[in-house]
Amino acid sequence: MNNEQMKRVAIKAGIFGAISLVVMLQRAATKHILITDAAGTHIDRATTADSYNILIDRNAGKGQSGKLIIPLSKTVSSDDIVLEDRYIDHELRIYIDSREEGFYLDNAVVTDIDILRSAVCIAENDSGSVCLDFVLDGLYASSSSLTESSTIEVEFNKPSDIYDGIVVVDPCASDIYGTGDAIGIARELKEISAKDEENNLKIYFTDLSGDTVTQQRAAEFVNEAQADLLIALNAAKKDDTNGANVSAYYNSQFFLRSLNNAEFADMLERSTAEKLGAVAEGIYEAQEGDILLETATIPSARLYIEYGSTEDEKKAAEGLYEAILKAEATINK
Repeated sequence: MNNEQMKRVAIKAGIFGAISLVVMLQRAATKHILITDAAGTHIDRATTADSYNILIDRNAGKGQSGKLIIPLSKTVSSDDIVLEDRYIDHELRIYIDSREEGFYLDNAVVTDIDILRSAVCIAENDSGSVCLDFVLDGLYASSSSLTESSTIEVEFNKPSDIYDGIVVVDPCASDIYGTGDAIGIARELKEISAKDEENNLKIYFTDLSGDTVTQQRAAEFVNEAQADLLIALNAAKKDDTNGANVSAYYNSQFFLRSLNNAEFADMLERSTAEKLGAVAEGIYEAQEGDILLETATIPSARLYIEYGSTEDEKKAAEGLYEAILKAEATINK
C-alpha cells in the first residue's frame, strides 16, 4: 500500500469514527430505559388510605405532545419502578419506590392527551413510595420508558393500530366447567409471547392475578381489543403425575370462512397435546351457558387441560403459542 492509499484509508477511518461518535452521543442524549412491566400480574403491596388527585399540567412542550410525562425525584432509578397494566380495568398503575415524601403534591405530570378519566397518587408508606393510578377511557396499548431527564414517558395507542395480530386469552374459570388452575399456564404463555421479537403479535389476558372476571366482562373485552382470536383456558392439576389429558370445546353455531371454530379448537388441542405428550381426548360442542363462546364472532375455543406437574405448564404454553401462530397465519392469508 503506497502513501496515497494509506492517506485515503486514514481519512475514511477518521470520517467513520466521527460519524460513530455523533451517533453515540445522539443515542446517549435520548437514552430511554425500558421499565419492568408486570402486565396484569397481581402485585401484593400494602397501601394506605392516603391518596390525592395528581396535578396535571396541560401545557405540553416540544416533544411532549401526545404523551404522558411523569416527573421523578432524582433518587429514583429504573429498579425503583414497576408498571402494572390492568387492561381489563383500563387502568395503568405505576409503582415508584421513592424517598421523597409528598413529591407528587408539588410536581405535576405533563400531558395534553384527553383519555384520562382520573389520576390518583396513593401513598404506600411514610417514606415516599407511591402508586400512581391512571384510569383511561378505554383499552389502549401503552409503552413506557425512563428518560435521562428523570421522567417516565408513556405513549398510548389503539391496539389495532400497532399490532398485526391480537389474541385474547381468558384463564378465569367458568362455573359450568369448574376448573381454575389455568393461571400458571397463562403466565408461561405471557413469557413466551414477550420473548417473540419476530411476530408483531399481542396477547391480552383478561386477568393473571387469579381474580374472577365474569364471562360478560370477558366478552366485552374481546370486542374492545378488536381481537382476531379468543381462547378460553381451563385447567386442572392432577394429584398424580401420570400423564396429561387435553380436550377442547367450540361454538358450532357460527361458521367462519377463514378459520371456523371447530378447526381452531382442533389446532389448539393437537398442538398442546403434542407438546405435553398427552392424550388428545377430542373436541366437543360448547356446553350450554358458555357465554364467552356463544357470543364470540371470531375464531374461538375453550381448551381444557389436565396436567400433573409444574413443568407441564410451560409445555402446554408452548403448544398453545404454536397453535396461535398457526391460526394467525391461516386467517391472515
